[in-house]
Amino acid sequence: MKVAIYDLDKTLVRRATFTPFLAFAARRLAPGRLALMPVWVMLMIGYRIGFYDRTRLKTMGMRLMLGRRELAELQGIGREFADAHLDSAGWMEGVIAMVEEDRSAGRRLAIATAAFEFYARAFAEKLRIDEVIATRWDGSTIPGGNCYGAAKCKRVADWLGEDPDNAGMRFVSDSFADAPLLDLADDPVFVTQSAAKKKRAEARGWRVIDGSL
Repeated sequence: MKVAIYDLDKTLVRRATFTPFLAFAARRLAPGRLALMPVWVMLMIGYRIGFYDRTRLKTMGMRLMLGRRELAELQGIGREFADAHLDSAGWMEGVIAMVEEDRSAGRRLAIATAAFEFYARAFAEKLRIDEVIATRWDGSTIPGGNCYGAAKCKRVADWLGEDPDNAGMRFVSDSFADAPLLDLADDPVFVTQSAAKKKRAEARGWRVIDGSL
């Protein structure tokens, strides 16, 4: 069966999710930790400088802003967050229309994202997408590392359980970090409103859309 796989942040949803989730969840679960948001900003700067990778950054963010939380509690907050984030940010209408076209065409739908699975599933449920390939959280660490870049590509390949070239795969993303999957896809679709990014993506042979339309 042909498959259509979508990134989440800035692809299906207009804005990134992780920092907004940390703020939202801290406000609900540990309001006193909101005072630590400047520390989180410094940690993000440290990542940009190259002091640590994304897996370490996200682990530190979770521990800093939320401490230890049961997965069920995070899933509940994740559903509340999805509602609030969509109220403020909204879906990318053009990409959502593509999802519905893929559904009508009988494609197998999935979301592949670096976002944490406990809240990514809440967004997927709203789109009636059952398959979610995302970053895992065990309460204190990220088993298997952040679902990003080459790691995301491997996770998708493992999920397919076959040569992706034979699966008629469409992959849709806004990020050049997803180049391994975009290059692998039969129908790579890059989402951007930037003329510079459009030119760069087209040079790699990817189809480019403005997902907001």
